[in-house]
Amino acid sequence: MNDISVFHLARIKLPIEKNRLLLLLVGVNFIFTGLDVALAHAVNDYVPAYEWIPIFFAPLAAATSMIVALKSKPDRGLMLVHIAVMILGVFVGVLGTAFHANQALNPLGQLTWIWVTFASPILAPLAFAGISLVGLYGVIEEVDGQPGLLNVPGIGTFKAPISRDRHFLWLVGLGFAASALTSIIDHGQYGYTLYKLIPIVFGLFATSVVLTLAVSKEWTDADELTYFWTMIGAIIVGVLGFAFHLSGDLADTGQFSLERILVFAPVLAPLLYCDLGILGLIVVGGGTNTAADAS
Repeated sequence: MNDISVFHLARIKLPIEKNRLLLLLVGVNFIFTGLDVALAHAVNDYVPAYEWIPIFFAPLAAATSMIVALKSKPDRGLMLVHIAVMILGVFVGVLGTAFHANQALNPLGQLTWIWVTFASPILAPLAFAGISLVGLYGVIEEVDGQPGLLNVPGIGTFKAPISRDRHFLWLVGLGFAASALTSIIDHGQYGYTLYKLIPIVFGLFATSVVLTLAVSKEWTDADELTYFWTMIGAIIVGVLGFAFHLSGDLADTGQFSLERILVFAPVLAPLLYCDLGILGLIVVGGGTNTAADAS
């Protein structure tokens, strides 16, 4: 049994190691992100053909992540395949962002607010890049006592300017930033109500909290406490957002409408805040193996 200690504030017992837990989280994320994209692209009947790229990629990435996570000692070939798929995922995210940005241009080739708000969400494909980077760092180990010296299985050792844990913090912080910007754009379609401002304000706040820790040389007790409760808050905001979106899609009728789910309020989108909150708690957790300690 493994313990993950979130600073000195909480300790959670888990059946697997921290890295394998991260990979399982990555696999689940690819499954739900792929489902979300499949529903979103169904609006255009998957035309142009490149709209199939993330749909085919998601199950492949989920498979390699989960297989590696479920093996206590994955072989070199499997690790190399997983690393290659994660690197491909970064390109899929960047390429998707370029396609979405191109669709946001008006007929004159200009980028205007009204076209941006009603076009395909520009930043949404970056989810593939972010999840892939977490999946990549999930199999990279840091050499003991040498922060920033990263060992990539089957490839070699590389020196990074910051530690592996701070890489994770940057990913979480930038994830909140992208989520906040996406909320600003998507909620701008029909105007900002009070509850629509919640993910925007909270997302910007969470971004500042996480990135402050990412760049700080030392963390105070107040920093850690603020970070911890911000991650808990992110989970709550995600659940509330899911409830609001679901209520909007039901349109007070109590009946599901696939059309409204596809074009009105995507029910899975707010859960990204839950995801970032959970990831944020895991990445700052220090792991200890209680079985080894007992022996």
